[in-house]
Amino acid sequence: MSSASRVPALAREVALPHTPGLLRVQSRLFLTTLGAFLVLGLPLAGVVSRGVYQGIYQSFAERSLRESTLMATLPLVRVALEGTSSKRADLNSLLNQYRAQLGADYIVITDRAARRLTHPNPVEIGKKMQGGDFTAFLRGQSVTETVQGTLGRSVRSKVSVMNAEGRVVGLASVGFLLPRLRDVFVEVLRAGLPWYLGMLGLALLLSLLVARRVQAEMLGLEPEQIAGGLQQYRTVLNTLEEGVLVTRAGQVFVMNPQARALLGTPDAALPIAWPPELQLPEPGHRLTIELQGCPVLLTAQDAGEGALVVTIRDLARVRALADELTQSQRYAELLRAQTHEFTNRLHTLAGLLYLGETHEALRLIHTQAERHTAHAQAVRGLRHLRLSALLLGKYDRAAELGVQLTLDPLSFLPAALPAGVLDLLELAAGNLIENALEAACLPGATGAEVCVLIAADPEGLILEVRDTGPGVLPELAGGIMMRGVSSKGTGTNGQGRGVGLSLVVTRAQSLGATLTHDRVQVGQQTWTRFTLDLPLPEEVST
Repeated sequence: MSSASRVPALAREVALPHTPGLLRVQSRLFLTTLGAFLVLGLPLAGVVSRGVYQGIYQSFAERSLRESTLMATLPLVRVALEGTSSKRADLNSLLNQYRAQLGADYIVITDRAARRLTHPNPVEIGKKMQGGDFTAFLRGQSVTETVQGTLGRSVRSKVSVMNAEGRVVGLASVGFLLPRLRDVFVEVLRAGLPWYLGMLGLALLLSLLVARRVQAEMLGLEPEQIAGGLQQYRTVLNTLEEGVLVTRAGQVFVMNPQARALLGTPDAALPIAWPPELQLPEPGHRLTIELQGCPVLLTAQDAGEGALVVTIRDLARVRALADELTQSQRYAELLRAQTHEFTNRLHTLAGLLYLGETHEALRLIHTQAERHTAHAQAVRGLRHLRLSALLLGKYDRAAELGVQLTLDPLSFLPAALPAGVLDLLELAAGNLIENALEAACLPGATGAEVCVLIAADPEGLILEVRDTGPGVLPELAGGIMMRGVSSKGTGTNGQGRGVGLSLVVTRAQSLGATLTHDRVQVGQQTWTRFTLDLPLPEEVST
């Protein structure tokens, strides 16, 4: 099984593949444990060996002093030091027997001049004792020292030998050869190596088990993948236009810059408390609230372990995007209608020219030119290019549907209008006229006519659209301006309906305008009328 197949699907979705040049967690922990044991093992063995060596030295020093004191008190040693050479002849062999019983490496007796009377090597008898202090014993003081003698490096004690009158007649020294530190080190290694290797094997096994457990907790990812995933996660959050935050138990732990701006906490250190005055939506639900005077849409999704991912969308931006989409769809529909009409006219002209009816072709061209000129003159009073272009497109749309569209001659607008007012007029005119054209074509409608009035009065602006359609169904009259409600039905024929009027109402409310509808009688004809009343700022002259 490949390493990629062992990584859960969630990890593969949020992290980049592992870099082949990097060791995995298991290998790193294994090698780290092995290296730590190797680096620490030899120094530890050295420390233990030195401790053992110091213990051996201390033990030999204590034995040397104790047994040297014993030798100095033996009567035969005193007699030999005070007597003649014949009395000293048997002293060496006798003390060698003592040496064997005591386990010492040598017992040396000297006179006051430090000349040896005894020595394990008979050749050294009569020679002066080597190394160390040879003045302290003359004062009756004992000395324990480490010296390099004829037999090797040893620890020994020098104890004064005194006669019955208390005078120093010589010294007694029992010595023990010290083992080399290297030999002690080798012995320590030899004794501790099986335990050391056992602990090393156990540590390596535990490191592998811990590494597997850690990697399982990390969803099979390596540390570099997790770090990279966090950086990508932060980048994605920061590039989202919506505010996104993660909250749990009333605390916000993650927040992108957009959410900080909407909540008014640009520099607050996380975690922070969720504002108690704001209602938190239930998972899977939406909630519209107001933040810092701006309407926003909150949605929440369950992230597990009691955490919620909350998305904050600026409704003004959402509505602006919806308006742009509606405008684009409307312009596309107008262009389609114009293309359809001009295609028909061109086909007609082509046929007349083919038949040689040039006079009839010219008459058709003049008729169309006069009609478009009349339409252009009719919209001239609107004085705003985009709104005028919209009405011209609606003329073509009405001609396509077979509906007579009329712009009231009293239509007139001030030259200077706020951008928001013009956007509302364009949005409302496009939706209301399109709805009126479609309503005028419904079964039961007679005359198929639509009348539009866009004008200014001392109280503000008015947009009135009347059609000869059958009107709003009684059961829909109370909610016709709500999102998703349409008199044109749902399903295939009504797909995407019930959006335009709700957008107009939302935009109108933000500017203090009102949209109403009713049925009016004009002459012998009953009309459905939609009226938008829009107040203007005092500085705008009508």
